[in-house]
Amino acid sequence: MSEKIYIISCGQDLGSLGMDRMRTSVEGLEEARVALDWSKTRLVPVIASEKVAYQGGETKIVSIKPIKVPAYHVVFRSFYGSNGMGELACIGSTEMKKYSEERTADMSMFSSRIKASVLPGDLLGQVLIVLGKRA
Repeated sequence: MSEKIYIISCGQDLGSLGMDRMRTSVEGLEEARVALDWSKTRLVPVIASEKVAYQGGETKIVSIKPIKVPAYHVVFRSFYGSNGMGELACIGSTEMKKYSEERTADMSMFSSRIKASVLPGDLLGQVLIVLGKRA
């Protein structure tokens, strides 16, 4: 029997509903052994698809050009090819998907060190997408 695990969804659109986050119970997120195959790893740029204004030190969710993540693939942040105004924290979507399902990342979390705007087409960072399988 597995313990209850909760995912936390955040987004600027939740503010219109009077909420800052949504907490949802999920099943099937137990520890799993994974074997990775680095021979066909993809290095994918994370590109902003909207303008988002920042104050220095702010972290916000930014829509990105969609990135397909096939089932059983793992995503790692690359420290090469980053954005000079801040850091990419993660990519994902508003819909929780398991490792065993195909996913599409269309959102990112980006933190800016300076007062500036991310513009459509700006590189936020890069990710490595690595084939994995249950070991």
